[in-house]
Amino acid sequence: MHQTNLEELDTEWIDLIMSARKMGFTMDEIRAFLRSPFQTTQKSQNSTENDPCMSP
Repeated sequence: MHQTNLEELDTEWIDLIMSARKMGFTMDEIRAFLRSPFQTTQKSQNSTENDPCMSP
């Protein structure tokens, strides 16, 4: 990757993190999301159990 692309990517990540902070997310919440973005909460799992679109 070229240096300018890396700098642009870094800027986009910084903007993303700053936006999350402005929305009230803590750094720990952001880190937890980035470590496991597809892990659902228990509440989310329960809400999809009765959804016919989500059945196997």
